[in-house]
This record gives sequence, structure tokens and C-alpha cells, in this order.
Amino acid sequence: MATKCATSGLLNALGDLFAQFMFDGAAENGVDWRRAGVFTFLGAVLVGPTLHFWYGTLGKIVTAQGSTKAFISLVLDQGLFAPAFLCVFLSSLFTIDGKMNEIVPKLKQDFTATVSMNWNIWIPFQYLNFRFVPLNLQVAAANVVALLWNTYLSWASHKEVVVETKGKK
Repeated sequence: MATKCATSGLLNALGDLFAQFMFDGAAENGVDWRRAGVFTFLGAVLVGPTLHFWYGTLGKIVTAQGSTKAFISLVLDQGLFAPAFLCVFLSSLFTIDGKMNEIVPKLKQDFTATVSMNWNIWIPFQYLNFRFVPLNLQVAAANVVALLWNTYLSWASHKEVVVETKGKK
């Protein structure tokens, strides 16, 4: 568990730093270390433990084997867990940042696009992960793809929230 938490924290940190340099002008404006710290914290205390227990639970409740097991695990993971966990992650991020009033507008604005990107990245990978990787190595395998996902998620989660007021943006 400690290794998974540390790895998730590190991958969240790197993903956020990549997003800051690639999309948010950190090379010119400097790194937002608080932002990186919050993303690291969430990786270590939210993402790592949650994925540890989620993968363990999936391994217990899906008793089929082979392709059937991979398909059922994929449907549960990407159809139920991923959308719900994205809401939890974004809500946690906005709460820590003191922007609780922006949680619902952010979800309304970006949830569909974020889930769609999640599915584009994770569905192909997770099928292979659930089909061919032993349960005890699935989180480690997912960490290979997590850096790409964390970079996207950091960028998407830090896009400005556009609040509509009576028909105006």
C-alpha cells in the first residue's frame, strides 16, 4: 500500500508538472508549486489507496475467467468506477483549493469531455490489463499509462470554470 501511495503521488506530481510546462506556461511564468503539491497529495492519499482497494475488490467480485473476466471488469471499472471517481477527484481538488462553489459548474462544464478522454485512454489499456496482467501487478501496470492520464487530468482540472449568469457567460 505504501508503495502504491508513493507511486501515485509521484505520478500525479509529474503529470501536473508536465501539464504546467506543456500547457500552462510554467517555463515563462514559473511552476505553481502549491498546485503541484495538491496534485501530489491527492495522488498519495486518494488515488493510491482507492485504486488499491478498487482493484482488489474487482478481483474478488468478478469470478469469470479470461476475456469474459476482462470485459466484465472493464465495464465495472470504466462504466461505474471511473466516472464516479472523477467526480470525487475533482471535488476533492476544488475543495482543497477553496473553490467548493465551483465544483458543480466545473462538473457541468468539463465532466463529459473528461470522461470521454478517460475512456479513450483507459478502455483499450484496461482491457489488456484485466485480461493479461496478474491482479497483484495491475496497479503497477496502470501506472505506466497514469503519467499520460495525470498530465491530461491536471490540465483539464485547472481549466477556468466559466459560470453562466442569466444567459450570459
